[in-house]
Amino acid sequence: MTLSAKDIVLSENMNNEKSSEIQDLLNTHTGAKNESSTTRLPGISEILPSLYLCGAGVAIPYFLEKLSIKCVINIAPELPHTPLPDDRPLYYQIPVLDKGDIDLKCYFDEAADLIEGVRQSDGKSLVHCVAGVSRSASICIAYLIKHCDMTLRDAFLRVREVRPQIRPNIGFFRQLIAYEESIRGTATVSMVFKESLGQEIPDVYEYEYQAMELFYQKHRNVKRR
Repeated sequence: MTLSAKDIVLSENMNNEKSSEIQDLLNTHTGAKNESSTTRLPGISEILPSLYLCGAGVAIPYFLEKLSIKCVINIAPELPHTPLPDDRPLYYQIPVLDKGDIDLKCYFDEAADLIEGVRQSDGKSLVHCVAGVSRSASICIAYLIKHCDMTLRDAFLRVREVRPQIRPNIGFFRQLIAYEESIRGTATVSMVFKESLGQEIPDVYEYEYQAMELFYQKHRNVKRR
């Protein structure tokens, strides 16, 4: 199907309106205006003025001090503890590897409440795992669901907007879906089966596999002839 210029403009407007709605939710929660903090550091993504996400490589004392971080959540038990500055922030380690069959959901409430408590004390939290892609992103998304009145879909889109490489593994995404259902009574992300993969994926990942799925369907139909 070929999109017309009008279709593209309408799609872009809808995306802009959605981003604006998400930002309004965040502004209501933080009391902030539509702007980010002035401190920007390579490899560290600002989810909110009070919440940062990164990989282990940049979770270093200099950057923690530069951002005035008051709480560090480390979800990388396979690595040494996060090096902390002399003015030690709160430190919380979640002993979960990046494997979808491990229960990360049991830490969602505790981590989210800790981040919110720090925010209410005018502090900032930094969440990291090894790469800042799966485990730490899942914790940040859980926080947005619980304390920012966001749906899972909007929370995922918000975190991906500021850190495009995020990709909670399939098991963690199932846990996030269950978490949203427990808090909001409904799920805004569904699991969909992809024949080319032979497994289910969250529907927010579908665009990544469109070409693969079309290729698989085309060649499967050719074989059947």
